Amino acid sequence: MEKYRQVTNKKLTLMTTFTAFAAIFIVLTGAFVNMASAINEDVSDMIPGFQVGVFIGFQLIMIIHIAKYRKALKTEDELKKLYIKEHDERTKLIKDKIGGVGFNFSLVAITTAAIIAGFFNQIIFFTLLSVLIFMSLSKGFLKIYYKNKF
Repeated sequence: MEKYRQVTNKKLTLMTTFTAFAAIFIVLTGAFVNMASAINEDVSDMIPGFQVGVFIGFQLIMIIHIAKYRKALKTEDELKKLYIKEHDERTKLIKDKIGGVGFNFSLVAITTAAIIAGFFNQIIFFTLLSVLIFMSLSKGFLKIYYKNKF
């Protein structure tokens, strides 16, 4: 269990770092709002709103996970429960069936590309946003389907 405690501490450090980067990106996105608004006045608030919303959502998820991991590190029983939850075979099977790591990587890559495209080209931004919504809905439906099947 000591090895898992070390892994959990590394995850905690990584999540804290990503939360700090998200805060920096929120500030940077706010600084570049004028750049995006020069593209088209009709959607000048939507693109930066999406960008800031993604970073805020990312921060909230990270804060929830940080709290969960810190709570687990306080007692041995909580750490065991977290270990069992993370290494559950049913959950791993469902993740494998809905695309696993590759699908998640694609979602992150498309989200990143949409955020960057929002600074430069509105058409590319909306295209990537449409792809991102479709992929997210597909993953959600597959997850619901396989949770009910297994």
